[in-house]
Amino acid sequence: MSVPPLDSTSARARAWPSCAIPPLPPGRGFEASAQVELRPRYEDVAQDGRVQLAALMPGLGAVWRALGSSDKLDAFRALGVLPILRRIVLAGEAGPFSAQVPIRYDGTWRLARETDGDRIFLDMWLDASAQIGSTHAQPPGPDAERVLVGRVYAEHVVTRPFAPPAERKVTRLDLPGIPAVPEDTHPFEAAEDLVAGHALTDAAEHTFGMLHTDSNQHVNSLVYPRLFEEAVVRVLARPGDVPAPSALLVRAMELRYRKPFFAGDRAALAVSAAAVTGGPHRVAAVGAFAPAGITKPSCTVAAWLG
Repeated sequence: MSVPPLDSTSARARAWPSCAIPPLPPGRGFEASAQVELRPRYEDVAQDGRVQLAALMPGLGAVWRALGSSDKLDAFRALGVLPILRRIVLAGEAGPFSAQVPIRYDGTWRLARETDGDRIFLDMWLDASAQIGSTHAQPPGPDAERVLVGRVYAEHVVTRPFAPPAERKVTRLDLPGIPAVPEDTHPFEAAEDLVAGHALTDAAEHTFGMLHTDSNQHVNSLVYPRLFEEAVVRVLARPGDVPAPSALLVRAMELRYRKPFFAGDRAALAVSAAAVTGGPHRVAAVGAFAPAGITKPSCTVAAWLG
């Protein structure tokens, strides 16, 4: 199969999603930060010592739990208000890193409102760091320098998920110590916009089972990046003038969620890939998960592999 070439400096390359993490806005005084350490699993570190991007996501949950005692977040929950994840951007560094060395996660959150709209966002920025090392070598000393493993940006829409449909949307925060309408703004970027203009092909159907779900009663958010990367590897492994997938790993990724899938649902995953010349990445790819027989995607993905 022929994967079209893409010059990393061209206008066409700039039309692909950048998978860039937005800058952290200034603090307003009511936010909180937390730091946690987690030991990676063996499967979180690839054979060349690079950390799988999806493996950074448990750090996000751990930071949220560490922030759970925050009076501001307690006030959210008391009102039945929850931040619902709908966009993730991840970026990884080279390492090498060891599966034996804990990764430290430093996270902080900010509030924002929708540009030209009334949605309210609760966003999290996360930096993951660890000491350079190798899983089967002597562990680094306690004073060894920490370097960046990767970064995560997680955008949540503030909503009342358990309220009647007409009452779920949150447009004001009537909470002590927090402005009713956040000062900072950013746009709401629709899931389908991530893949707009790309001809998605190579569709394959997936049936979700109980193994794909979590205690939120739907398919877990980390299922999608794994299935997507496996689909890209299948495309690149076909005969033709394509980069060999054997040394490639996703190094930047963005996911946008519109609607969840549930156990028993069938989804069609279609992808498009381009071989990159120049720059640190060798392949760019986009994909969309849509319910069987439906065009509008429920989850979209973009990634750069190197």
